Amino acid sequence: MSSWPQERRDSLLELVRKSREIFSSMKPLLRVGDRPRAVFVGDTHGAFMVTKYVFENFSDYDAIVFLGDYVDREPYGLENLEIILSHFVENKDKVIVLRGNHESPLTNEYYGFRAEVREKLGDENYKEFVDLFSEMPYAAIVNNYLCVHGGIARNLKNVQQIEELKKPDIIPEDEIAFEMLWNDPREELDGFVPNIRGEGTFFYGKDVTLEFLKENSLKGIIRGHEVADGFRSEIDERVITVFSSRYHKMRAGILLQDGEKFNMVYLDEEFLLKGDKS
Repeated sequence: MSSWPQERRDSLLELVRKSREIFSSMKPLLRVGDRPRAVFVGDTHGAFMVTKYVFENFSDYDAIVFLGDYVDREPYGLENLEIILSHFVENKDKVIVLRGNHESPLTNEYYGFRAEVREKLGDENYKEFVDLFSEMPYAAIVNNYLCVHGGIARNLKNVQQIEELKKPDIIPEDEIAFEMLWNDPREELDGFVPNIRGEGTFFYGKDVTLEFLKENSLKGIIRGHEVADGFRSEIDERVITVFSSRYHKMRAGILLQDGEKFNMVYLDEEFLLKGDKS
């Protein structure tokens, strides 16, 4: 049994298949180039009102970059994906959709998305999303910033290696791909240090981060993955974390870039409560 009407189920599944087909034609690294006005959206975890706000208010920007984690934790992952993918298929060159660590059965089993699919669409349709997630790109270079969900990996020296990653990869199994989705920066550390998130995950320190940026002639890294009050800047302000969900009761943040200038838009509880009532 499923709670969504057949027509809506069919419409979403068709959107998912169409999106997967587009993702499958994309390289694991998207070289987007210069987009003078860009929007960066961190983890939304089903916060579809934040996603709606982005498209309603920043559709005139040159790029809208989603940094992953669209599902799990909150019960509106499908609604969130529906909005993002609808805009993506309409304008795949402008709407950049990257993979997060929650776009994986490894997390969906424990943090709610598989149960949500089971309730709304029927469990037999969950594989459609596994296949979708496995084709999503891992990173993009926008305005000479590496956009990625988690960050750099121990054996990642050159961005060309990202382009050479294999898709589809369900978990992912590839070590570099896995770490790019799971690793976190720590300014006070050197090198790579085991992360409290679990086996196969690491903190990356200031030295290896700056070395990677220099080697690849990058200005910085724009990422999601960690809880923040909207955003956090570290490692000589060259690593920016954006968090766009209020799951942890902090403000949702959206990062705006206009030329060389960055600004943060904060969405607080009052905004989201108003949105939930509509």
